[in-house]
Amino acid sequence: MSSSFDILSNLGEKPLRDISDPTLHTDMKTMNEILRNTSDESILNMQNNHTKKTISMMKLIANLVHVFHSVQPSLLGAVSLRMVELSMKDGLVSSSPLAFGCYGEVLVVTGSVKEGCRFGRYHQCVNSS
Repeated sequence: MSSSFDILSNLGEKPLRDISDPTLHTDMKTMNEILRNTSDESILNMQNNHTKKTISMMKLIANLVHVFHSVQPSLLGAVSLRMVELSMKDGLVSSSPLAFGCYGEVLVVTGSVKEGCRFGRYHQCVNSS
């Protein structure tokens, strides 16, 4: 896991923040506002991203999501937010459905049930297309 953190750091990524970090909550609120103002159709019809750096970073972060579910769930908010940020900024990649699904899960756990369920639907829709 530490080698994954080193790789992310070398790619210019900031250290991951714990779910209790107030700056993470601020960034999640900002993303939620962006997503609230973006239609479902716009998100589902976003272009695919073919940039190797973004695809590689998303794959690496997606692997961390699977590990964090068992080992360090307090970092799921940070990794899922980052994946959603990359998807919204750069376009969808194969791990974008995981990003939206995991981000939705974090939102539900932190009390934003309606928004979390919306992102769970993205996970299902993008996976089925």
